Amino acid sequence: MRRLTSAVVAFSAVILLAGARRRVVSPHPPLNLDLHRSFAITDQAILDGFSFERVMKAIVERSGTRTTALRLYQQMFDTQNPKPGRVVADAPHCDDAVFNGLPRRCPTAEGALATTDPFAAREYMPLALLNRFDLTPVDGSNCGQYRIIFAKKTQLPLDRVHLIFEAVLPNPTPSSGLAGCRAVAEFWAGLTAIDSISQRRAELERFFFTGMAGFEPVFDPSHYSLARGGSIRSLHSSLLTAQLYRFYQFRLVNRGDALLAEPDALENNPWGRFFDGSNDTAIARAFREDFVRHVATLAIRDVNLYFMNVPREFLLSEADPISGEVDLAFLRGLATPDGQEFSRRITAELTRIGSTLTPRDIVARAYTQSCVGCHFSSRSVGESVVFPRSIEPFQHVSEQFVEQGEAGPRFSISPAMRDVFIPHRMEILRRFLASDMPPVHSNGTIGGGRAVQ
Repeated sequence: MRRLTSAVVAFSAVILLAGARRRVVSPHPPLNLDLHRSFAITDQAILDGFSFERVMKAIVERSGTRTTALRLYQQMFDTQNPKPGRVVADAPHCDDAVFNGLPRRCPTAEGALATTDPFAAREYMPLALLNRFDLTPVDGSNCGQYRIIFAKKTQLPLDRVHLIFEAVLPNPTPSSGLAGCRAVAEFWAGLTAIDSISQRRAELERFFFTGMAGFEPVFDPSHYSLARGGSIRSLHSSLLTAQLYRFYQFRLVNRGDALLAEPDALENNPWGRFFDGSNDTAIARAFREDFVRHVATLAIRDVNLYFMNVPREFLLSEADPISGEVDLAFLRGLATPDGQEFSRRITAELTRIGSTLTPRDIVARAYTQSCVGCHFSSRSVGESVVFPRSIEPFQHVSEQFVEQGEAGPRFSISPAMRDVFIPHRMEILRRFLASDMPPVHSNGTIGGGRAVQ
């Protein structure tokens, strides 16, 4: 009996050891993640808890200033008026020194919003809450971006204002690196397993308005500052004034007892004319000299991974399809010696890295990294890589297209987000949770310029 018992124990030990070995060497089982629960939440039943007024009040209340939500909104749009403005004289305006000496409109149609009250008639509707854990730096210095998009209600299809609040969430224990962000990753992944939409709404409200244990709430003014890397971006279009499709970016900053939204340069949005070899200004020549160093990263054969990071001194404070256009500018420049030399230098760098792309492919990829290119571009960018399309004229989350969700209507997202970008973000989250693999940064990461939501 003793021999039998010993044999059974020995046999069991072998089986357990073999099982343990299998668990060590086998890949982690795939983590089930739902796009609409854990990455792009567009269900109106959840978004009803994120009114524009509530979000704006949450931000200003944590600023420690006397600024009200209405005052911050009006001051932000007063930046679209020339000095002294309509509301706040002691604040930036569109005729102040323009970033890098580059052009912008002044005033714009949206300057009139500086004297309106958007809260009285609930003029803005929330379109989406967005999980951008994939933007977490590999050193864990922060835990990614968490966004909300608002659209101003309108009766005209091309007359619109969209605001996207892109908060960078601090890592409360930066000394622990990425491990300090695990709770955030687990939070977003855990939403997939919650079938109750009301419970998911409560969890998301806690994350954004109150904060998880140890973490600040997302809606904090410092999370939209230049120091943190967050911002408020806007898309404007005015059919009545023919000022179609313009992009701006704002950073929140405390000035004395006021919280201000200050215009800033748009990341990865150089002036299109810099690509034109006939532009022989010092800043254009310096840009083309610098651009060659981006060729290797723009040549990466993956639409989720290729990138550039344009220095601030070359960036626009207002981008539109004309100022942001690069293809025609590049081709126009080829008629000049400087333009030909620019093309030859790009070709030389492509040859050095063994790429079969052309200079025009590289310029096209650079265009997709900008706000305008991200929203307006859908094209082949070389080596069988295709930049995917938006959902309707130039949007990635649309207030005009609605589909049936789990508990009623939800706003539709673009094929680019649904089929290309979010699946990549899913894989980043899966691998991090399974093996602590650092995020392999997806589009829009380096420099934050890519406008894909």
